[in-house]
Amino acid sequence: MIKKRLSIIMFLGVLLTIFATTASADTSAAQNQRRYVRLTVDEETNDFHTYATTVGEFLETEEIYLSAKDILSLDLDEELYADEVTELWLRRSFFINIVIDGDEAFEYEVGPSQRVGHIIAELREEKGSDFSHDGFLNDVVLADSTLYLLSVTVREHIMTVRQPYYREVRVTRGLAPNEAMLLQEGIIGEITTVINVSYVGGVEINRVVESVTQTREPVSEILLVGDTVLDSPAPMNAGTIVSVDGTIGNGYEYVISKIMESTGYSAQQPGLSNYTASGHRAVRGVVAVDPSVIPLGTWLYIENYGRALASDTGGAIIGYKIDLCFDSIAEALQHGRRDVRVWILR
Repeated sequence: MIKKRLSIIMFLGVLLTIFATTASADTSAAQNQRRYVRLTVDEETNDFHTYATTVGEFLETEEIYLSAKDILSLDLDEELYADEVTELWLRRSFFINIVIDGDEAFEYEVGPSQRVGHIIAELREEKGSDFSHDGFLNDVVLADSTLYLLSVTVREHIMTVRQPYYREVRVTRGLAPNEAMLLQEGIIGEITTVINVSYVGGVEINRVVESVTQTREPVSEILLVGDTVLDSPAPMNAGTIVSVDGTIGNGYEYVISKIMESTGYSAQQPGLSNYTASGHRAVRGVVAVDPSVIPLGTWLYIENYGRALASDTGGAIIGYKIDLCFDSIAEALQHGRRDVRVWILR
């Protein structure tokens, strides 16, 4: 019985050896068979005979190397078969020149199917900035061509201006004529404006006021005076307060009014921005002031001009001066330079 079992085991071992030898022979024979590959690289086609069994082995044998942006029609582990021709095509990446904001050109690798939109998306990830193109995002780029782009950025500008306090004059019989007493000291207020400014190619194209915050409230100065002080005449020079608290003939309620030296300007003049320092469009009805005299955001009524908003500043607008915006250069020139009465509306 034992001899019979040993005979069976030996027989099975012989069979396994035969099968393994046959399989090894078949594998060796398959590896030694030549395969046929028709490879098209861009527009050029060539036929190859190879003993490689996969696409990756074939490329390595023929010393054909791929870049990250090349496109291959088959996967590298795709098998090659001896009884058929494997059609394989390869589209190569290429290089173009890119110029951003007129700076020095640099080389950039482009995939064969990439359009301008794909390139901008990649640059946005690499440089952390958006870009604009004078054309369409679907435009095709060619090898060795130059792509001109403009950077698109939005920067936050924070502008803080001092808000002057008002002087409240109270006439009292408790003081002698021409006598005055400070009842409460004035405190300068503060207004903070956050403006988002958009730039294309480093040139400002738009600004939007994100927020206007009263970061410190002004406190009025209170002055007590004898009952004859206000009767003294005051010269009508720029800076003179000519009336206190009332109503203009057109119905606007005002707090005070001042005589100010006025000039005219227009956004059509060369070199001037279309937007004011507060982010409003520079059109008739907005004026430039010295924020230490009139706070930005104050509504005014101006003699021979009308209702206006203090929205802009200027290097030459210091003290009791005001620059009135007109829609045309001709209107601004016609206004010229003159003293006007300015009512600060309630």
